Amino acid sequence: MMISLLLGKQIAAMLLMVFMGYLIVRLRLLRAEDSRPISAVVLYIVGPCMMLDAFQVDFSGERLHGLFLSLVAAALSQSLAIALNVLVRRPLRLDPVEQASAIYSNGGNLIIPIVIYVFGSEWVLYTSGFLIGQTVLFWTHCYTLLRKNGQFHLKNILLNVNILAMLAGALLFVTGLHFPEVPRLAVHAVGGMIGPLCMIVTGMLIGSMNLRRILAYRKLPLIVALRLLVLPAATLLLFRASGLSGWTTHGETILLISFLAAAAPCASTVTQMAHLYGHNGEYASLINVVSTLLCVVTMPFMVFLFQL
Repeated sequence: MMISLLLGKQIAAMLLMVFMGYLIVRLRLLRAEDSRPISAVVLYIVGPCMMLDAFQVDFSGERLHGLFLSLVAAALSQSLAIALNVLVRRPLRLDPVEQASAIYSNGGNLIIPIVIYVFGSEWVLYTSGFLIGQTVLFWTHCYTLLRKNGQFHLKNILLNVNILAMLAGALLFVTGLHFPEVPRLAVHAVGGMIGPLCMIVTGMLIGSMNLRRILAYRKLPLIVALRLLVLPAATLLLFRASGLSGWTTHGETILLISFLAAAAPCASTVTQMAHLYGHNGEYASLINVVSTLLCVVTMPFMVFLFQL
């Protein structure tokens, strides 16, 4: 119950950050288009710094086992999401944007600041399993889903700056090497900006939208329910049946971190890809916004179920 309350407080605080972004657009201090350079900074600088900082911890067998558990949990939850999509996409007549929005969660931008607040910065290491798996899937499965006749290229994965940062961080973790004090302070400070910046960008996008358009998309509530309720519930059942929590010390907490990522709202990356590859970007944005607003209720509820 305590974790659910802490989680609810942190999500509420992040929604206030969304409101800040909304205000600066509605007051015409900035335009929604001005969020693009901020997004680029998050993608190419803040995100990699955050991952490098997460691996700046002392190596131990216990942490290595926990990292392996997070990778296995991520593989299970993400495979389940794709499998369930295969089952329901035809009966529900889901288009590519709806499928991608239901499958992929904002498990990086939203979860990392939540983990820092609820559990502490030393636990951010265990978010990397989900992030690694989802980054690979973004540039393989999601890429081919949203781009007609899309073919993924291995270099898109291997040369992705976030993947490179994860690999570099893992190497530093295994070898026991650490940044000197001054670079480490810089990397830590920049990485810590990921939560506020992402929430402000989301608010800026909301500020430019006509929210009445939500009524024009009749399947929007269904997609949000799939992302926030159905898939997390199925993931919870899978985690409980697997017995993963007994694999290592603190396995329950590590599994909870992976579950938080699986229960997060729709990924903002889907919105960016929808715009880029000629799909209905407005629809993707509205799904992202509505799921982000509603997660303040659904995520604490899902955590409560996890702890029962």
